[in-house]
Amino acid sequence: MARVFKRGELKQAIVAVLAALGEAHGYAIMAELKERVGGRWRPSPGAIYPALLSLEELGMVSSVDEEGMKVYSLTSEGRRVALSEEKTGAWTALAKRAADASPRASIGSLIDAFASSFSERRKLVDGKQARAVERVLSRAGEEIMQTLEKGEKSG
Repeated sequence: MARVFKRGELKQAIVAVLAALGEAHGYAIMAELKERVGGRWRPSPGAIYPALLSLEELGMVSSVDEEGMKVYSLTSEGRRVALSEEKTGAWTALAKRAADASPRASIGSLIDAFASSFSERRKLVDGKQARAVERVLSRAGEEIMQTLEKGEKSG
């Protein structure tokens, strides 16, 4: 399945967001990014804050502490980069790819949804039935792995 951001593009996206907002704290940046990519990606502090720190180290973003909250804005170098990317249409291409991306789900969430909706899950079984169900689940696991392998081979 397609990723929303390729290597380095999250930083580009943050620069574009800060160019539009002027200044913002991390959670406002995350909200804007989520809206701009059509909800296909849920930004997390674990992705955003390291990218912001890197942008600060690169001299493109600066931050000030306002009432215990960091507020970020572009430096003159960051504004230069934002203007350059605006001219090349980098954000437009990224936003289009994000909008076209397939929705993604974790295998765990799919298994959890099945388990919670399976009405027979609390039924007690004897040893023979338990082994039969374990074999069915093992085959299901093998089929899931085959499905994932096919997906990796096709891109």
